[in-house]
Amino acid sequence: MNKAVFAIALAGALGLSGGANAQAPEYQEAGQAIELEHFMTAISVADIEAVTAFYVDVLDFEVVKDVPLGEEMHFRWIRNGNQGIELVYMANSVAGPERGTPPAHLEVRGPGQLMMRVDDLEATKAILASKGVTPDVDITEVAPLGIKVMFVNDPEGNLIELVEVTGD
Repeated sequence: MNKAVFAIALAGALGLSGGANAQAPEYQEAGQAIELEHFMTAISVADIEAVTAFYVDVLDFEVVKDVPLGEEMHFRWIRNGNQGIELVYMANSVAGPERGTPPAHLEVRGPGQLMMRVDDLEATKAILASKGVTPDVDITEVAPLGIKVMFVNDPEGNLIELVEVTGD
């Protein structure tokens, strides 16, 4: 029996087919739901200075905290509006798997891209062009989701999806 079939069979046998809600309904009934707010996305980088320069100079982020911990580790928090990114340098980090051009990048499991909302994608594209940035995937309408998107890469190949909401 393959692992996926086994996991489904085990979940069914244990009565877990309802997902997370099946594990502790008494907490939900008591009104003790967990409320989450976005704080930050962490990105492990090889060159913290080059990646910082891209986010600051191209995407108008600002450095809000910079904490080097010797030669082995460095944390840098950057922020633009409500979007926070923690850039982390670790001396012995290794590159992750190669990802294809969107949407093929999602063939590799795990985080696929940073998604940042903009009010006007055409205006954003013009600003990026003035800074020498060409989209990796040009403006594309995704009508079923009610959005238009454009992808750019930071200097280490981390995908950034810029999103304009066009519908509901």
